Amino acid sequence: MPAALRRLARLPLLLALAFAGLAIQLLVFPLADVSRRRAIVRLWSRALLAICGLRLRVHQDGGVRDARSLLDTGPMVVANHVSWLDIFVIDSVATCAFVAKSEVRRWPLAGWLAAMAGTVFIERARRHAVHKVIERLRQRLRERFPVAVFPEATTSTGSSLRPFHGNLLEAAIAEAVPVVPMALRYRDERGQLSEAAAYVDDMTFIESLWLVTGMPYIVAEVHVLAPVPATGRNRHQLARELRALISGRLELPLEDSVPGTVAAFRAASH
Repeated sequence: MPAALRRLARLPLLLALAFAGLAIQLLVFPLADVSRRRAIVRLWSRALLAICGLRLRVHQDGGVRDARSLLDTGPMVVANHVSWLDIFVIDSVATCAFVAKSEVRRWPLAGWLAAMAGTVFIERARRHAVHKVIERLRQRLRERFPVAVFPEATTSTGSSLRPFHGNLLEAAIAEAVPVVPMALRYRDERGQLSEAAAYVDDMTFIESLWLVTGMPYIVAEVHVLAPVPATGRNRHQLARELRALISGRLELPLEDSVPGTVAAFRAASH
């Protein structure tokens, strides 16, 4: 099927799903308890991935036997960051509260949905912004609600792993909750790394959505690794260990350069 026909079929369904999500947030969420809300978000995320042509493959590694039960205990989830799809891929496994850059709030429809779902937005250029985010993450962890962070602080093509920054890991250390590494990878129909899934450089959300919906399908691989205790180490040690685990599972080289956006994020935390 030509890419144009795939988009013609998928984009109207995505728009309908987005408006259905808004209706659910406004009419159903106020009457639902936390477990029901999380189940709804999980189903909604799976529907979004299916409409976009993504095929979810969940692998439980390192002795993990029941990923959903593990994540329902309220740990911190740490993952490599490739795409805006990462949020929905993780939510399809277990609903989490995410940390996202403030620009996400301005995405058409998706930004409002993210805000309504409890996403914690961070303005990386502002001093002390990270400290406020850490306090909000600690509160969610005390409520035994899992939170997910992307320590690379920016997206990559998925062909290497950027440096991990431990600022937000302070929340897990302070609350003494385990950290569950998740290794994410996207493959195209040929089994190669999907260029369409990578949300990088100056690409806009609309441009990325256009690429994704034009593909025959994309396989989203999720590797849920064994939890790592946050106690007994500082944030830098924890970040290095988590990065090594994810890079080892995906067999990715480690990239040492720090993009400008990450440098700004790091400066804002001091």
